[in-house]
Amino acid sequence: MFHQIFATREYRCLDDVQQDKVELIVDCGANVGYSAAYFLSRFPNSEVIALEPDRDNYKVLKRNVAPYVGRSTTLNVAVWSACTTLQLDESTQGTGREWGRQFTASRVQGSSTVQALDIDSVLKDSGYEHISLLKIDIEGAEAEVFAKNYESWLPKVDHIVIELHGPECEKIFHEAIRGQDFSISSCDELTVCKRADLPT
Repeated sequence: MFHQIFATREYRCLDDVQQDKVELIVDCGANVGYSAAYFLSRFPNSEVIALEPDRDNYKVLKRNVAPYVGRSTTLNVAVWSACTTLQLDESTQGTGREWGRQFTASRVQGSSTVQALDIDSVLKDSGYEHISLLKIDIEGAEAEVFAKNYESWLPKVDHIVIELHGPECEKIFHEAIRGQDFSISSCDELTVCKRADLPT
């Protein structure tokens, strides 16, 4: 993952985004913080809110963004279509795929549950009016995020970089962003959306 972000430059698709125009970055599925550190370095005027549900990954995430004190906020939460509790999918536990943890909705709380936030709540709590860059790599949960309750926050997002996991996720995502005036492209595994009417 480090090599993917810093050596092959997975986010080179954002090279044409003006540095001084980027304020709030929301990193959903931040893992151990490599993408957050990249964004914080690439956009020196930005603030990053990094969300990661896996507790072990989260500990490393906090260490990796510690040098950016005052510009980074980390939350040990998942991203969903509503504020709720999620249950870890046991089939993704202990497989050596810490980057691929998956969660499902749950009504009980326990050692394998995690709190989840919706993007609207993250934005409202941030103090910003819009999200300059929304990065999403949440192992298929994007289908839930873009299936409902996205109407209030999606128009407030300037750029999206998202990894879509399978045809169903692709269908749901593209239906949600239809009519949002995004130019859409791809870069390696990422789908990239840039709002066409941004001021220069």
